[in-house]
Formats: sequence, C-alpha cells, structure tokens
Amino acid sequence: MHRTRSSSKQQRARWTVCDAALLAIAFASGAPARAAEPKAPAALPQAEDVLRAASQYLAKQKAFSYHAEVEFDQLLPRGPKVRLSGAVDVAVMRPGSLFVDYRDDVSDRVVWFESGSVTILDPVAGTYAQVSGLKDIDGMVAKLEKEYGMVLPLGDLAESDPHAVLTRGVDLAHYVGVHNVEGVFCHHIVLQRKDLDLQVFVEVGDKPLPRKLVFEYPGRAGSPQYTASITEWSFDTPKSELFAPKIPKEAAKVDFLPIREGGR
Repeated sequence: MHRTRSSSKQQRARWTVCDAALLAIAFASGAPARAAEPKAPAALPQAEDVLRAASQYLAKQKAFSYHAEVEFDQLLPRGPKVRLSGAVDVAVMRPGSLFVDYRDDVSDRVVWFESGSVTILDPVAGTYAQVSGLKDIDGMVAKLEKEYGMVLPLGDLAESDPHAVLTRGVDLAHYVGVHNVEGVFCHHIVLQRKDLDLQVFVEVGDKPLPRKLVFEYPGRAGSPQYTASITEWSFDTPKSELFAPKIPKEAAKVDFLPIREGGR
C-alpha cells in the first residue's frame, strides 16, 4: 500500500515536470521576439548632441514623409480634462513643397505649400484660405505662426534646422536614457523653457529619426499635453501632384485674420 502511494506521487511529479516543460515551450514559441537592446554607450550622450544629430540627418534629406498618431488634452468648460486623439500625415520636398493632412476628434485641416503659396482647407467648415509671397518652408511656417497664430502639427521637423527651432528659448536640456518607443530603442531627452517642457525620443543608431514628441505646457490650466508618436518614415520622393491644392467646388474662400498686436 505504501509502495503504491509512493509510486503515485512519483508519477504525479513526473507529469508536473512534463507539463511545466511543455508550457515553457509553448510560451517560448508563442511569445513575440523582443528587439535586441543596444549596447550601453561608454559615456552618456549630451541632449543637444542627440537633437543636433537628428536635425542634421533630416536636413540632408531632399524629400521625406511621415505618419504620426497624436493624443492631446482638452480642458472642458467646468474643469475636467479629457484626452482626445488624431493623426497627421506630412510630406516634404525641399526647399519649397509641403503637404499636411491633419485630423483629430475636434478638427480637420489640409495644407498645401507649393510655388510660394500656401492653401489651408477646413473640410468640416467647407472653407479655405490662401497666402502667397512665401519663399520656402521655413518662411511659410514662421509667417503662419507669427502673423496668423497658426502652428502646423510637427511643422518643426519640416524646417531646414529642427534643432534651432526646438531649442529656441530653452533654459535646460536633460539626457534621460535609452527607452523603448513602439519597439524602437530611442534616446530620451527633455528640453525645458518657461512655458514648455518638451520630451523628444530619437532613434538609436545610424538613422537618428525622431520617434516621439511630448509637449507639456505647465503654465496653462491643467498643464495640458500634446503627444505625437511617429510610426512611419519614408524617404521616397512624393509625387508632385500631392502638393497641388485640391479644393472642393463647393468650398468657400475666406481671408486669414492676422493676429492683433498683443494678442498672443
């Protein structure tokens, strides 16, 4: 009797070991492979060097396009903060062609810049506006922001020197470390200025591409954030017709309203 119980225990133990081994094999074969972590650098990079490398890499590209998923905070009239989302597609052909297709939970905008003229379409309102006499992408982005108070989503990356734009007015720059963004290992840096805390994630390796940007505005009510995760990059030359405005026949033309002095 004692021998039978002992044999039974041994049999159960053998089954337990076998089951554990089979489960381990099943989990190992079914689990997705993790990206190999990059080797730790001999010395920590400087935040400005990381951003400068990304800027120089983009500046060398004659044409590129990217897709980003965005999330942002909106403060409701009585105080609650909600998280909304959207997406943006951007195509650049230097020095003077730009296309932006932006849509989120509360607005849609399509922007074409070609031959010194920018056209902005609001598909929801059925209106569009145009401004001409602009030299290049840098001049267009600066004019829209300074005179009309319009900031293009991720327009900084389309300019000839993103480093200069992103570090303008920055008081402190921090290198945080190497972190994973959607399976891509990135240098994580933080830039601080009075009105903005900006986190930038730049891909590790010989293609230092921005992969994620987090804008936080500590001086505004609720300290809202705007996050853009760049999921796709392409360096194929976009088709030229992409930059030609496509205005619906029923759309009404409206004028840009310049910012009043002291309005911002």
